[in-house]
Amino acid sequence: MNKNISTGRKHVETEESLNSVLNFPQVPFNVENFFIGKHGTAQVLSVNESTGESTQRVVLKKGWSAPIGHFTTDVEIFVLTGTLCQGGFRLRNLSYSFIPTGIPTGPWKTEEDTIILWMPNATPTYITEDYASLEQIPETSVYHVNIQTHERMTEYVPLQELHAMKWESTTFLPPGSARKSLYTNKKTGRATWILGLVPMWTEGNFYAGHPTTEEAYVISGDVLGHWSMSDDPFNRRYTAMCKDGYYWRPAHIPHGPFWTESGALLLFRTNDRLDCYWILHNPDITQQDEIRLQAALDRNKSHS
Repeated sequence: MNKNISTGRKHVETEESLNSVLNFPQVPFNVENFFIGKHGTAQVLSVNESTGESTQRVVLKKGWSAPIGHFTTDVEIFVLTGTLCQGGFRLRNLSYSFIPTGIPTGPWKTEEDTIILWMPNATPTYITEDYASLEQIPETSVYHVNIQTHERMTEYVPLQELHAMKWESTTFLPPGSARKSLYTNKKTGRATWILGLVPMWTEGNFYAGHPTTEEAYVISGDVLGHWSMSDDPFNRRYTAMCKDGYYWRPAHIPHGPFWTESGALLLFRTNDRLDCYWILHNPDITQQDEIRLQAALDRNKSHS
């Protein structure tokens, strides 16, 4: 199990959050030495109050910049719209970056208003003193010894651009679904990926639980089905998850089944490897099958 990430967030899964987070409260976005509120705002989608681990939808204004530095915790970034320059890497819309603790990045800037999902592993601080005397150009951070010899250098994902990635098969979902893997921790199974669903896709007559936390954000499309609402998680309720919809769900909360009318694109994250256990959504189906089977057996007996 991945013990480096707390599961201490509250369950976020309501009609409001699934429909859209755009009406969530806006607060100043502040990261020490990196970003101050006058340059943008944040909507906190879910948070662990004791560690600062969170998922936030952040609007960065055009013209913001920050020097070379490194974060004091792991940080994941997914660009929904706009362009975020991280050193020599341009994170355009639907781009992703995973930045481990201590890896130097930057300089940073926005050339247009940019919306990102900001996902730190704890409350981050940005350390710039170690790099203040260096030339503030993209080559400085990528050539720096703190990248080239860092023990977590191979985990660093400066840029994954969704449009350039190939689709992979999913391991347990029916045909019509595919994924693009953005980051996987080989030791813990922690993962971030994109799930794509074709129009009219359906999951089947079952719902599922996972021995890991799970969160998802709808980039486009819709997902309909039976959701485990945070006010009554074991009595699933039917609703639609729409563009900019979101949930964060603790482990072992059954959910589903799901389907989509128009297709969907979602960002998923799990704290550990995503294993599943399955539960029939409509047990009457198997009872009906048993009745049909028994009737067929009885007919065979009568003809023998």
